[in-house]
Amino acid sequence: MAKAAFNVSELNNYIKKLISMDYILRDINITGEVTNLNIHNNGNIYFSLKDSFARIDAMASQNDVNIKLFDGAKVLAKGTVTYYERSGRILLYVSEIELDGRGNLYQKYLDLKEKLSKEGLFDASHKKKIKKYPSSIGLITSTSGAAIKDVVNLFRKRNRTCDIYVFPSLVQGDSASESLINGIKYFNEIEKVDTIIIARGGGSFEDLFVFNDESLAREIFASKIPIISAVGHEVDYTICDFVADLRAATPTNAAELVTISEDEIIELLSKKKAELSSLMERRLNYNHLKLLSLYKNISLKNQIYKINSMTRDLLYRENLLNNSMKKILQVHSYELQNKKFYLQNFKLNKSKEIENYSYRLKNISIKLNSQVIKSRENLNFNKKLLNYHFKSKVNEEFNKFKSYEKFILDYDLSERIKNERDRLNFLKVRLNSAFDKINKVEILNEDGLELKSVKNVRIGEIISLKFKDGNVKSKVQNVEMRD
Repeated sequence: MAKAAFNVSELNNYIKKLISMDYILRDINITGEVTNLNIHNNGNIYFSLKDSFARIDAMASQNDVNIKLFDGAKVLAKGTVTYYERSGRILLYVSEIELDGRGNLYQKYLDLKEKLSKEGLFDASHKKKIKKYPSSIGLITSTSGAAIKDVVNLFRKRNRTCDIYVFPSLVQGDSASESLINGIKYFNEIEKVDTIIIARGGGSFEDLFVFNDESLAREIFASKIPIISAVGHEVDYTICDFVADLRAATPTNAAELVTISEDEIIELLSKKKAELSSLMERRLNYNHLKLLSLYKNISLKNQIYKINSMTRDLLYRENLLNNSMKKILQVHSYELQNKKFYLQNFKLNKSKEIENYSYRLKNISIKLNSQVIKSRENLNFNKKLLNYHFKSKVNEEFNKFKSYEKFILDYDLSERIKNERDRLNFLKVRLNSAFDKINKVEILNEDGLELKSVKNVRIGEIISLKFKDGNVKSKVQNVEMRD
């Protein structure tokens, strides 16, 4: 005879009773990885816990969860295993949950990082500048590890002049953070160095967790000496890395960052030497061109050119004066011819008046000759004055050259200056000889024509004397002619 059959409801009810009667399932701790996380708006959190071989669904109230859950988090969950009859599904109802193992440490790391960041310990404005050319380095690390050997060897290869002071410290374990703090205090208070390096080789997250200590982070921040954090490998980040003044990917990288190799220093000095030599050469060339310009301004050729130019100008003025005098004579000759013609047609009783007129003309001619003689004397005086002016100008240029000579001597050009001085003395002699030959002064009448003879000068006429440095106007009071 066949056994009696159970319906689905009866079966599920039986299974629920069996599960509820098991005291282990009433209060059980389960470790696993969070997956399929769903935070519902009804106040519950739905997720699954899994390991490498199985998975179980779980549910928790948001009020019972004090940590931030995320997919992939390893957790330790405490709760009760229940069975839902309607859906035939086993579910873990979680009453307490916390991160398990590294996950718990990682959460502590995140919480401390957020706290210190808000306080400003990671701000770039607080970072101290690493000295470019340090004379001494403080190294805080374990003396039994490989990190110290790598760092010291690299230091000696790059720069043998920099001193290295090592503070032996624990880098793992409960007392490690206190040991690291003592190292920082030692270098700040006893053995002054330019830069401190905190170094440790690679390891697991748990091994490196000592460098996430809050007291250690605050001691690094308070240090007066800049600190480089060189903990673990390039992918490892600790609180020390964020609060330190500079992070190095590895301990050997810290040695590269804190020192400049001797080859780099020699190359830099060579570059500076080349720049200095170039600057000195440009300065010497500038002063050389300045000397040449000065020499050109006071050279004999330049002065002779000026004298020749003035001579041509004087000749031009003389020609104008001669033409002006000729024009005046022509005008007076024409007037005399008219007067003569007029007198010839007058009666004899006008002869006395004609004689008086002739006498007046004679007096005018005499006074004009006298004024021309005086003008010649004035011209001679002005000629001497002009010569004196030119000689003074040359002396002034000579003295200026002497001062430049002293300046150029500083640039090792003494032989060149001596030659230039001899040439300048020769120039001075030539110029004195040239000045003595200048005897031309421009004399113009009221019409702007050049005067060359006393015969062309009239008493009472205003004549102009033109010199290089100015003009003189004179009124003719007397004219005397020489035989």
